[in-house]
Order: sequence, then structure tokens, then C-alpha cells
Amino acid sequence: MLSLATPASPAWLRPTVPRRDSRAVPGHNRWHPDIPAVAEVISGGSVRMECQSRADLDELDPHADAILCGPLSVVGAEPGDVIVVDILAIGRSDGRYAKAAHPGIIGCAPGAESLRTVKTDPDGALLGHVGPGLAAYGPVAEQAVRSVARGLDIGSCVIAQLTAGSRIMLPVHAYGAKLSVGDLHFPTGAAEDCDESAQAGWLDLRINLTKRGVERFLITSPLLIPEPDRAA
Repeated sequence: MLSLATPASPAWLRPTVPRRDSRAVPGHNRWHPDIPAVAEVISGGSVRMECQSRADLDELDPHADAILCGPLSVVGAEPGDVIVVDILAIGRSDGRYAKAAHPGIIGCAPGAESLRTVKTDPDGALLGHVGPGLAAYGPVAEQAVRSVARGLDIGSCVIAQLTAGSRIMLPVHAYGAKLSVGDLHFPTGAAEDCDESAQAGWLDLRINLTKRGVERFLITSPLLIPEPDRAA
């Protein structure tokens, strides 16, 4: 589920049911620059991205790849740019309070040139709007890579919790950036991290584009910046 309008109320007051401006979008469990964007956002725009739980995956395969929400195209983004993702709010789909979360996966699509060096596994590939039976499915599935194969190209926030006020800086490798996120984990009680299975939830994000950000900031992998008060 994805919504291109973000309300301004605090995280614990946010609605947990789909709104009129929300729409269901097909998920994906592989990365490829040719997976079509499900929506686009301009620099400075905000979006809610809703993520599936681990229970939504094949329970017979505990190693199944997480189903990601996206890709989201950032207008004007090109390889070498950086998108700055500000966390506005986080919530659980079941309505329980959550002040923080760990997105197991957040990142931009890989560049086409990097796909030549990665071993791929087309079995079970979900490619969003590129569904089985379409002419493009076979070629994209043969090249698309699993999250585990992308290494430092995508971010994991298992240690650095995301709260409202956190920021993630992501290098752009493909036109439009094509941002995806998923595999949400929520700490229990006073725990700083969590071992529970991924839960259904949502992130409200504001996205800004910095041209030539890789050159200007010397960023080659995701940079996670916690909320200032929490970091102190």
C-alpha cells in the first residue's frame, strides 16, 4: 500500500486504515532498475509506504525474501545524486503504539552495470508490475538480484533505530532512484533492537533530492542519521 499524501499529526495519532488517497501496489522481492515505479514524488514531497509482515510470506520458507513496497521514483534523480529521506512518523498496522522501527531493508535500485557481477536467482522472483507472462518478465528476472546480494548498497537499521526525526541519505544508482522499503521490525518494551519477525506497518517519509550528492558528500553507501535527541 502506498499513499502520496502525509498527514501532520503525531505518529501515535496517525490513522491505521487505508485512506481515500491510498492505493494498493504490487510488491517486489528483487532489485532491478527496470522494475517500474509504482508512483513518483518530487523533491520535498512526502509519502506513506506500507509494508507487509513476515506472516504474509511463505511460512514454509523462513528464508523467503521480504516483499518490498515500491519502487518510488524521485523526479529528476540521476546516478551520482543522493536522496535524503526524513522519517516523519512510524506506525504498526495493528494500531499498537510504536515509537521506533527497524526497516530491515531500505535503498535505491541498483545500476544496470552492477548486475553483471552478481549471481541471480530467478525462481520466485516478484517484480511488481512486471508480472509472469509479460514479455519483460523473463529478462528482468534473469538479472534481478536478491537483497542479500546487494551488500552495502542497501541499508539495514537493526542497530540504528528509526524514529520521527531520523534521516537516511541514499546514493542514487539508477534514473529516478527507485526507492523501496520493507521488512519492518518493532522493538518490544525498552529493547533497543528486536529479534521478532517482521510486522506489518508503515513509514511516513519526506524525500529531498541533492544533485551530485555522491561527489559533494562523498557518500558511497547508505548513511543513517538518528534523531538528534535520541543520538545524544
